[in-house]
Order: sequence, then C-alpha cells, then structure tokens
Amino acid sequence: MKEFLLYNIHTIIFILALVLGLVLLLRFGSKKQIRAVLLYLVSRAEEEWGGGTGEIKYASVVAAVYERIPTAARFLITERELSQMIETAVSKMKEYLGE
Repeated sequence: MKEFLLYNIHTIIFILALVLGLVLLLRFGSKKQIRAVLLYLVSRAEEEWGGGTGEIKYASVVAAVYERIPTAARFLITERELSQMIETAVSKMKEYLGE
C-alpha cells in the first residue's frame, strides 16, 4: 500500500486538487446564482405577504431558493450565509423602493 501511494503520489495530488477545485467552483457559482435570484424572491414575498410577516416571508424565500439551486449546492451553502444573502437582498429592495 505504501509503495502504491509513493508511486502514484502525483496522480493522487492532482485528483485531490481537481476535486477541491470543483467543490470551490460549485460553491462560488452557486452563491452567484442565489444572489441573482434573491432580489426577485424577496420582492415577490413582500408583495405576496405584505408588512408584519417577516418570518413567513423569510421562510418562503428560503424554500424558493432551495427549490431553485442544485442539490449539491444545498450542502455547500450554510444557513447563515443564506440568511446574510437574504438580508442583503432586502436592503437592495428597500433601496430601490426608496428611489
């Protein structure tokens, strides 16, 4: 086993780097995709549910995001990151409505 690892160390390192690169690409690509959709989802939730229903709007936006992103991305984007992205989208929506 040790000889096999030593003989194929370059191939093993290459494969590990490739897998790591694919995971990072998926993670950051998914974040970009989520950010592109969130402003629409937040605006739609505001229109649908109105004021004073923050928890319902948040839940509907989270559910809609999870329906739209790839399955693998669901495991790479944490709930905290998603929450921060939603807050950013809400701020942008308020900025657009204020203008």
